[in-house]
Amino acid sequence: MTALLQIHGLSKLFGDIPVVDRVDLRMAQGEIVMVVGPSGAGKSTLLRCINRIEVPTEGRVLLDGIDMAAEMRGGKAVPDPPAITARKRQRIGMVFQRFNLFAHLTALDNVAIGPRRVQGMTAADARGLAAQQLVRVRLSDHMLKRPAQLSGGQQQRVAIARAMAMRPVLMLFDEPTSALDPELVGEVLEVIRSLAEQGMTMLVVTHEMQFAREVGTRVLFMDGGRVLEDASPHLFFSDPQHQRAREFLRRIHVMTAA
Repeated sequence: MTALLQIHGLSKLFGDIPVVDRVDLRMAQGEIVMVVGPSGAGKSTLLRCINRIEVPTEGRVLLDGIDMAAEMRGGKAVPDPPAITARKRQRIGMVFQRFNLFAHLTALDNVAIGPRRVQGMTAADARGLAAQQLVRVRLSDHMLKRPAQLSGGQQQRVAIARAMAMRPVLMLFDEPTSALDPELVGEVLEVIRSLAEQGMTMLVVTHEMQFAREVGTRVLFMDGGRVLEDASPHLFFSDPQHQRAREFLRRIHVMTAA
């Protein structure tokens, strides 16, 4: 299968500490790759390096064959200026742990602001697109509410709609339910599940193991900045090959049972 996303030897050091350590990854269009592992494993930093929020120490990220950091000229990689980086990043949507919505704007205008200011849409067209995305995340009755009038789950769904409004080819989710009360987690996971059913390519950092098992097409297990296991959900959860993955799943099971 042709790879939509290719990562080659990606590393990120903070000081002398490798937080992401020589990661290789290929993702085909339509895949839903779940990234799991203990806290501090480098999962979130991996996502932030993919869309250039963090500048990798070394390695390459290619989206649809296009290097996210440079252009080839005369056989040499020439680093992109900031404007080119910003344009390339528009093809990757990202949803964070925190919602980061503008408190003074309605849900509709929070979603419309990207297409209007970044992509140059007219205000009317941007709001029309925003309304479509809010319907998609089941918030048609809440478009004119401000964030303070919404639950945490609803705010996160606005954040998902905001990312989708930029019409990305790849979505990154960084523990999208970790800031939510337990009773609100399900509504956000259902929206992500529906995007998966619609064929959106997604890389999802999550602690929701049952969700990873049910929705993912692959599971990556990270620890110490490295990908220690890359397997189908069935194989990962039934017969993990790496000792560290087995220990992780055993502890998760004990915590769940408690």
